[in-house]
Amino acid sequence: MGLTLFCGGSLFAASCLTTGTDVVGNPIFGATVQTFVDAGINPNTTCIENGLWTDPAGFVLGSYVKGAEIAGFAIDPAVLGSYGIGGGLGASANGRDFLWVQDNGNQINFGGGILGGRPSEGIVWDLGGQANQAAVFVFVDHGPVPHEVLENTAWLSNDPNAADGGWTQASLVHVYGAGFSADPDIADGFVAVYQLPSAATFRYVSVTWGGPGSILRDGDNEIDAVGGLTAGGQGVLTPEPVSSLLIGSGLLLVAALSRRRAARS
Repeated sequence: MGLTLFCGGSLFAASCLTTGTDVVGNPIFGATVQTFVDAGINPNTTCIENGLWTDPAGFVLGSYVKGAEIAGFAIDPAVLGSYGIGGGLGASANGRDFLWVQDNGNQINFGGGILGGRPSEGIVWDLGGQANQAAVFVFVDHGPVPHEVLENTAWLSNDPNAADGGWTQASLVHVYGAGFSADPDIADGFVAVYQLPSAATFRYVSVTWGGPGSILRDGDNEIDAVGGLTAGGQGVLTPEPVSSLLIGSGLLLVAALSRRRAARS
């Protein structure tokens, strides 16, 4: 059964899976919509689809700022669990290349037994512009899935050095079951998009292990890259439409002519 949802300001028609037996992602994961439901994710509010992530207009990957503790790499992205540890943190955090970084070690109790990393000590990226959403590209090192994919909480702020209270939690609104790299690659798992509940925008994202936005809290995560999106689902560097530029230029011209006439009179 298909469902039409408004997610991230965009209309996803007949692409969101809602039937419990619908398979999500590569069959090797054994994930279905019911797996998500059992993990506490509502398919009526989070669009779960089997599409492959495609960069929207103006989309750029965020630039690593700080916070990663470990880097790793895929030995064979077509084989689940084929990876090694090592590499530079910055180089591993700045591309969708099956090189990943990890947040672990820091821990806070969010209440109700929910543990996770502090947003002030998470992996921080500069999104390159004002964003309302964050697309998180993960590396999947082992099962179960989707738990091993959705083991993060995404937080947004305008200050990369903000204390915990200066970060706003975003909620999971969209899952792309085919990940960011076509099969036979499976180590990209799913792409998860997190969004703020209001029109507020921020420049920096902190991705932490566990926390209130995750369904698995095993003390670490593996992030390949992140990128920012506007509330309308476009990249943060989407150029202003030509029509808007022309209108703006026309208004400036009218204002200049008005000033000139006023000066003559």
